[in-house]
Amino acid sequence: MITCSSKSHACVAFLLMMLTAHSASASEALWDLLREGGRVVLMRHAPVEKGSGTGNPLVRDPSCKNEKNLSQQGKRDAAAVGRRFSEYTIPVSTVMHSPFCRTTETARIAFGEASPAGYLSLLEILEPGEAAEQTEALNQAIGSYSGDGNLVLVTHEPNIRAVSFELIGHLDFLVAEPMGDGEFEELGVIRFSN
Repeated sequence: MITCSSKSHACVAFLLMMLTAHSASASEALWDLLREGGRVVLMRHAPVEKGSGTGNPLVRDPSCKNEKNLSQQGKRDAAAVGRRFSEYTIPVSTVMHSPFCRTTETARIAFGEASPAGYLSLLEILEPGEAAEQTEALNQAIGSYSGDGNLVLVTHEPNIRAVSFELIGHLDFLVAEPMGDGEFEELGVIRFSN
């Protein structure tokens, strides 16, 4: 066990370095599992435009004029995620996304072909009963997946929070092991910044 005095900057720096190294090795282990296929990736969309006049995050607008849309950096980051999946040779069987513009665009930029799925739509706009049903549908989709490649689900932070205790930033993703009958095991999170 390592102990540090409260005034030891070198010790604090060492501990931060060790945490970063542990995080990087944990991410590498998750990439290795994804390379095997058969897992589910539950991903939050890329960053959106900020400020007034840039749309409402709770509005669903098929024209994308009134919704929050991806920022230019968000588009570049989504492309970077796609490149990481290619670089790590991760097999992707299916990509599904929430019908919102920001999730649709994230999925298409990162992975090319993608299809909308109602069970990935933003929970915050639903009545409590509908939200519970949708969360159960998401649990079923994750837990019952049985493909050879990986299933990628691009959605919103509240949806991920509803099925996991992990805090998920933009383009972070939870890797899950389907167990059948709507049950799954959380294997860990790959942070976009790693």
